[in-house]
Amino acid sequence: MSIESRTALISRLQQVLGTPVICYLTGDRPGLQTQIGGDVILRFRRHLEALGDVESMSLFLYSRGGDTNTPWRLVSLIREYCRHFNVVVPFHAHSAATLVCLGADKIVMGKMGELSAIDPSVANPFNPPDPINPMARVPIGVEDVNAYKDLARRFGVKEDRPELSTQVFMALASKVDPLALGNVERSHNQIRKLAGDLLRLHMGYEQEEQKKVENIVETLTVQLYSHSHLINRREAEQIGLKVELADKNLDSLLWEIFSEYSSEMKLEEPFNAPQLLGKQTSMRVELQRAFVESSSMTDAYISEGTIVRPGPGGVQLPPGFPPGMQAQVQVAFQVESEGWKVLR
Repeated sequence: MSIESRTALISRLQQVLGTPVICYLTGDRPGLQTQIGGDVILRFRRHLEALGDVESMSLFLYSRGGDTNTPWRLVSLIREYCRHFNVVVPFHAHSAATLVCLGADKIVMGKMGELSAIDPSVANPFNPPDPINPMARVPIGVEDVNAYKDLARRFGVKEDRPELSTQVFMALASKVDPLALGNVERSHNQIRKLAGDLLRLHMGYEQEEQKKVENIVETLTVQLYSHSHLINRREAEQIGLKVELADKNLDSLLWEIFSEYSSEMKLEEPFNAPQLLGKQTSMRVELQRAFVESSSMTDAYISEGTIVRPGPGGVQLPPGFPPGMQAQVQVAFQVESEGWKVLR
């Protein structure tokens, strides 16, 4: 697929929506996942400056999530260039991508459009070690800790029984470092504040609207009960989000655009270095992992390197790999450069 074919599709989408469009996609190719990150902000500024100040702007968004601090920065930046901000969701817009959607005046969702819960998992040096890989730490689901506290209350631990509350906390703290629990509490408060602030950008501060904001935040952080629960466009409406259902023609166009990017990033083809290498001893690869693209500009996040089959000396692995791992390596992907590149 080519930049020219995607540009033609973006131009068609702009005509249908009546707004300029910026596409932002982070790849979820198995074995080569890419996430929303703060490094995309400068890329967006380049596109926004080229488009200039407009009445309305639409963001075509596909992502499984990422850094929860980026959505506020991204939405705030986009809103500096437009009065009305829309997000277009052809398929996955999960976690941090759902937060971006909360900051939009309108969410246009295709038939395959999905949002998700926004309760994060936190990882820091104080988390418990992974029993399978001691070098790693087990992420802690923020709402898992709150569910534990709710379970304790259900079994009779009340605020007027401080000795029982202390026992419940000490039991938890014996398994999870108190500093990790403090990080969980901070993340819980942060995600609720972020979600509320993003919604208030367009819902306002009136008492009635504030109640709607609180209900939406409560649903997305607590009441879905699973971070894996995916919200289709009908449920998104029921939650109280400002959703517009794409009609048949628009839905087909959204899926055609997504399919172009999916093909470019090989999202349906797991990244399998040995399979790619085949019988060769080495091969150069250039992997496109994310895009920020508008009708006249393209930025891509690209990893470049070499897939190699080790010689008699073996591939030198970085420090920290478990003993014996060196001998098991048959093929390695040696990354030589990685980052955003301007393609036009």
